[in-house]
Amino acid sequence: MPIGADKLPDPFAGERVSLFIPLYNEEIILEESVATLVRHLDAQRFFYEIILGSNGSSDRTCEIGSILAGRYRGIRFFHIPRRGPGLAFREAVQQAAGSYLVCLDADLSTDLNFIGEAVMLLVQGYDAVVGSKSMGRQKRPIWRVMASEVFILAANMMLSMPYRDYSIGAKAYRIAAVRPFLACIDRHTFYTQELLYQLQRCKGRIIEIPVCCEDRRGSRFNLLHEGLYRYGKLCGLWLRSMKK
Repeated sequence: MPIGADKLPDPFAGERVSLFIPLYNEEIILEESVATLVRHLDAQRFFYEIILGSNGSSDRTCEIGSILAGRYRGIRFFHIPRRGPGLAFREAVQQAAGSYLVCLDADLSTDLNFIGEAVMLLVQGYDAVVGSKSMGRQKRPIWRVMASEVFILAANMMLSMPYRDYSIGAKAYRIAAVRPFLACIDRHTFYTQELLYQLQRCKGRIIEIPVCCEDRRGSRFNLLHEGLYRYGKLCGLWLRSMKK
């Protein structure tokens, strides 16, 4: 019997939830994070699978991910040699057996209660759920908070979007709603922004909810390169939007 199948109450009955964690050199935290997530999900009434997607990892992430996929019946693991969270997201959507995909960071820095809240909203008919640190509570270095807020302000002004968080983690999607956009979304970290833009443009139902986040570890990206990249992609998307 699939994990959690004997625990499902309404309105989750018959609905499988796929949880996706993109991985890049996460050997230090991966095993503990997965164990924590499994304990949480087993305590809830979900019919679930966990998809671990390595992109460009060069440490023991692939070895540990394969071990975890063998240890837990509800986990699958894949590896893409090229670094790119967006590439990993596309692959996760293709592999997902569930109707809904919940994206989490590898360190589980967002309160796991987001999972249940997001799935409930997706079941009610929303196409995407945005977990917003700005609307909730966050413990992050102040310079990272300020950099995020400046980018969010610029993105919302240029694209007429209302959301307060475009990070990868704490986002959830109805898989049928996002499949049409897989070919056009960014291969790197801008994919969340572009996906929400495309959904909004096509009148998709998107809701934003507050989340609690505690993230004290260093960024997984070179922040100067990341900033230049994201602003470059934002300008490109803005130019495309002006032509439509």
